[in-house]
Amino acid sequence: MSFNQKIALIYVSLIKTFRTTTINVFIKLLFKKTTGHKKILINRDGAFGDSIVALPALSVIRQNYPEAQIDLLSVNNGGISFKDISISNNLINTLYIIDKTQRKKTLNKLKQQNYDLFVQIPQNIGVYKSIRNMLLVRFYLNIKNAFGWDYGKIKSFMRLQKQEGLIPTETVRFINTLKQNKLYGDIVYPLESHPPKNELAHELLKTDQPLTFLIGGKLQTKKWPLDHWVSLTKLVGNKQKILIIGGDEDRKDGEYIATNSTNAVCLCGKLSIPELRYVFEKSKIVISLDTGAMHLCDTTDAKLIALFSTRDLSNKWFPNNKSSIVIEKILPCSFCLKTECNNHICMSNILPNEVYSNMNKLLTA
Repeated sequence: MSFNQKIALIYVSLIKTFRTTTINVFIKLLFKKTTGHKKILINRDGAFGDSIVALPALSVIRQNYPEAQIDLLSVNNGGISFKDISISNNLINTLYIIDKTQRKKTLNKLKQQNYDLFVQIPQNIGVYKSIRNMLLVRFYLNIKNAFGWDYGKIKSFMRLQKQEGLIPTETVRFINTLKQNKLYGDIVYPLESHPPKNELAHELLKTDQPLTFLIGGKLQTKKWPLDHWVSLTKLVGNKQKILIIGGDEDRKDGEYIATNSTNAVCLCGKLSIPELRYVFEKSKIVISLDTGAMHLCDTTDAKLIALFSTRDLSNKWFPNNKSSIVIEKILPCSFCLKTECNNHICMSNILPNEVYSNMNKLLTA
């Protein structure tokens, strides 16, 4: 490691230490440690993937407080959320899914509950918003014990942070926060799976163990070129059936791949979340982009290959299953944080032949 890299890592460490110290000081000033919690409020915002990666933390909290009333508050401005993913009935008591326009009304309702513990499953919101939220929890909701805020994402020297392996997955980050607060338990995903009602999907799963391609994703910078998907179907060959999976918004892309292939079927927008999880459980192998459904697949024992853009610190969204394979290309323009890209090269440089070769490795492992 060069001298400049060492200085950069010291800088990152200092930022982390400053943020952590500041947050801990405010937690000590505002909140008091108590035991025997009866009413707990948890906050975790976000959409599909954000919900899935937080489930083990929710489960650990429930394992530590089996008799408590545990409610979950989640701000979601569209897309799949906790209410769509069929979590087990005993995980939480009441689920509050709101958008930003409903926040004040919901907070007034929560204020009446007299919670004795607040747990923040942390977003990457930084020190200012963390302190603002602490003040809100302590003085508006009048909750006297709370924890969970952390230093968030550090955008400086991201290439070096990734190179040095300084970024844990989101699931590991949340579990570590709970451990620091003396909450321990098994990492489980309390999710349901159901056979698909779609007749075509049902028949395919009955007669064969298909390959599944997850082509969805909100950001253009995380997409794999459609012709790469088509090329991969041709490498697989006609003896193996392929299911193309995505949301309603991915149907046009899915139909393009299926139309230009002889062995692929488009099921975009035709499966519920529990049905999708069932498909993963029955799949021979799953090829996925960095999307919420990839995290759902990671909750099963499915063999998974994940194709990642390097626009951001991808490590935190990696699958937790150690047998999974991640393919990504770190280029001079990586870690740009762009949501749109003209040449899209960090994804287009992942070639179908490389993916197919890794598929064969997983299938013969």
